[in-house]
Amino acid sequence: MPLEACSEKLDAVSSNPHRFGVSALALMGLLGAGGLVSALWPRQAPAAQTERAPKLTTLGLVSRPPLPLAAPSVATRFEQLSALHIEQQTTRETLDLKLYDAEGQIDEAAAARLDELLCDARSPKHVETTRLNRRTLQLLYKAAYHFTAYEVEVVSAYRKPGRRREGPHGTGAAIDFRLRGVSAQLLASYLRTIPRTGVGIYTHPKTQYVHLDSREHSFHWVDASPPRKHWRERSIGGADLPRLDQTYTPACDLP
Repeated sequence: MPLEACSEKLDAVSSNPHRFGVSALALMGLLGAGGLVSALWPRQAPAAQTERAPKLTTLGLVSRPPLPLAAPSVATRFEQLSALHIEQQTTRETLDLKLYDAEGQIDEAAAARLDELLCDARSPKHVETTRLNRRTLQLLYKAAYHFTAYEVEVVSAYRKPGRRREGPHGTGAAIDFRLRGVSAQLLASYLRTIPRTGVGIYTHPKTQYVHLDSREHSFHWVDASPPRKHWRERSIGGADLPRLDQTYTPACDLP
């Protein structure tokens, strides 16, 4: 019998048992059976207690929301700088090196390798090295990056003082060099725009290189001496050099 009909029957019998000829004992049995049926009837759980089952995929695995993708790392501008191919003219040894780390600081391990490469090798049996001026190295790299010229030929860097004092070369503060594909005149013209520099251009057809050093007060010159000769240099500096030097900040040295 359906539960609704059973419930209605029980209500009628309990209100007038004598009408239906039902004894009290039979009524109790009927009520007990109704209670049992009610207890066995499935009930819906309260809304607050229902839990939504995880969604299953066709393979029977729980489907989870996709994880967010990690943002791709962006290289700093110093990481994007290319290594320079540097050749020492005397020994013909070469190195491919970057000067800066990712944060824009000088990589001392790389600079130390340049100290070894750009040594005084005029006497092959008595090679001399020193710690090169780090700002001079920075300006060398700055010029190469400015012209996107990644091949550098170093004519001379450190020269140990002897009978000659060797000027800034004797302290490791100077480098004579060329950039592949860039004329000496154009290279020197650019370097003269940087404050606190010594810039000399060697114009003899058999030289054609640029001298660069780091100093407090700028000085610029032209030297037409042939190889292994030392004629008097001619200053091409102007009255505006002190004003140029006053504009100096360490950022001037960065590429």
